[in-house]
Amino acid sequence: MEVVRGITMHTIVIVVDKPEKSVSMTTLLQRMGFKTYVAQSLYEGLRVIDQEMPHLVISDALLSDGTVGTLYDRLQQQPLLSNTPMLALVANKSKEQLTPLKGRKFAGFLLGKFDGKTLVQKVKEVLASNSNVSPYFVKFDKTDIENKLTLCVQATVLGKSGDQVIYLSESEVDPDASLVCLPDDSSRHPALLKMGTNIIKGEDIYNIFPLSRIKGKGRRWLCDLPDIRMIGDGDGSANRRLMFYDPNMNRFEQFKEVLSGYNMELIHMASIQAAASFVARDSASVQCIYLDELPSDSGGIQFKEALSRVSPEIRPPVIAGTGSLNARSTSEIRFIRKPFGLGVLVEMIDAAFKSKESFTGKTANLGVTYQAPAKILGLDETGGIIQIKFPMLKGTQVRLEHSLLHDLWDGENKVDIIEVATLPGKPDVWQAKFVANRALGNKAKYWERVQKALEGHLAEDPQESA
Repeated sequence: MEVVRGITMHTIVIVVDKPEKSVSMTTLLQRMGFKTYVAQSLYEGLRVIDQEMPHLVISDALLSDGTVGTLYDRLQQQPLLSNTPMLALVANKSKEQLTPLKGRKFAGFLLGKFDGKTLVQKVKEVLASNSNVSPYFVKFDKTDIENKLTLCVQATVLGKSGDQVIYLSESEVDPDASLVCLPDDSSRHPALLKMGTNIIKGEDIYNIFPLSRIKGKGRRWLCDLPDIRMIGDGDGSANRRLMFYDPNMNRFEQFKEVLSGYNMELIHMASIQAAASFVARDSASVQCIYLDELPSDSGGIQFKEALSRVSPEIRPPVIAGTGSLNARSTSEIRFIRKPFGLGVLVEMIDAAFKSKESFTGKTANLGVTYQAPAKILGLDETGGIIQIKFPMLKGTQVRLEHSLLHDLWDGENKVDIIEVATLPGKPDVWQAKFVANRALGNKAKYWERVQKALEGHLAEDPQESA
């Protein structure tokens, strides 16, 4: 089983006798993507280590209430923490500094004044064996526990706006995701949803799916939903202005002629630099931005920086064309993969315009659940890693339906997706790191529950008993 590099954030506890010693280390390690905790005594270090289950401990040789040797011995007395690697910071070669190291198997030590380059090299060496996962990670393919699960998101069908169905849900959806819409009312048939886009209004998340992309018997009742009127922000005008970056003037003129038939006014930008300047100066004058591509050079960086400086209240949604299979949509920029049909582009732009509007009218308020198949690769001290066939958005909240997780979390199976990446060379395979609500707090106590749950399910497995 392969796990995407960098999907798991490693945790490091730094134990020092003076707080100023940790400043440079924490800054450097956090820039490298590590999560750090600082303790200023042996006692505090033991407490933090017991609670956070770090993947690495870095400690001064001499502490205000003990030594790194005492810290090492105390961890060896706890089976759960006995394999935690430790780096010792040794100020000099004096007997007082070196004595705590004798007879103990430290992962390494750093001698003399702080050297950031040496620290980085040593940390990478120590964590190399677990570069992609937590050292506590339990791989399901090494057990007989079923690895298939169902990913679920609660939602409410509100109604239709034109030829699009509007849902109020707990999560944003990705345009590449295929989701089964399962109604709470068993008399209604399920439907397959595709090409979803999102509207975020305050804390409310709306998902929009074009009817033309919905398949299955459930499409019939979705077509019969009540119509929801759209009311524009501000003065309520029906202005549909689109900033359109395309270096090919002939192609732009073709788009302009076609999209004018959809009541869209296009403002042309011939370069990404011009697009960045427009965003910085006049972004409030358009309701959407289309980019033929978002280059990775200085022009693309300039555009992103200009967009980030625009207030979220007036920042227009961005749609960017791409030929890359690894391009990742965010809440600010939605990628549309080339070549694409004109209908797909119109649907995405129309949804972007709707994101600047509000809904009014009587709503259906029908409860549904989005479902998609997934695999669980394993569990660790904060949650685990799942594998899916479509990208998800960081920050998404979902429910994971699996018998082991149901028992482990007492039915509270909602998790937060904190990192998403695709497998190298496999653009249709995505992995997501999740944090379980039940894992918040003391990780050691939570991990005891995980181990008991794993043992219980292994004992119940018929293949195991056979």
